[in-house]
Amino acid sequence: MQDITESAREKVQDVLSRVESANLSTGARSRPLLGLPVRRVIPQDIHSLMDYANGAAGLLAASFANTSRAKLANSTLSAASAGVSVLTDYKLSLAKVIPIEVHEAVDYAWGISNVVAPFALGYYREDKAVSWMQMALGMGTIAASLFTDYRSYSGSNGSNNHRRSTQSSGQARSQPKRRTKKKKG
Repeated sequence: MQDITESAREKVQDVLSRVESANLSTGARSRPLLGLPVRRVIPQDIHSLMDYANGAAGLLAASFANTSRAKLANSTLSAASAGVSVLTDYKLSLAKVIPIEVHEAVDYAWGISNVVAPFALGYYREDKAVSWMQMALGMGTIAASLFTDYRSYSGSNGSNNHRRSTQSSGQARSQPKRRTKKKKG
């Protein structure tokens, strides 16, 4: 059993080191969320794929819904997820309109909305399976957002944002200090 655990630990470390060295996202690293010691290990590029998958899964849930309220809620939230993703400033979008910081806030709001909607709109009892699917999407989005390293996307090679990234993490190049003469007087 210990061999399996050690092997699994090595594989997880290998995957994490590959993800970190892949430099999938460019730009300034995310700040810690509310000061929580959460390690941001999901690259933004992977998260953007998850956003589109969530939109598709919500549409799938809407197609299985028995009540019009569940269909409308899932369709609306799915369209919102896809719409925000298409307009967010990251690699897999059509237009870079919504800043990534706003997108992160929308992810949390979207997740909470999916968790609350079955109860607030009163279709939980009639559409339990769809409600559970919707709540799982919401909770999954919140959890994934906590661990996503949201970075500002640069359409170029990211060199300008990388410089800001290293400066913000305390590794800024030292600037020569200017010496001023003291006035006597």
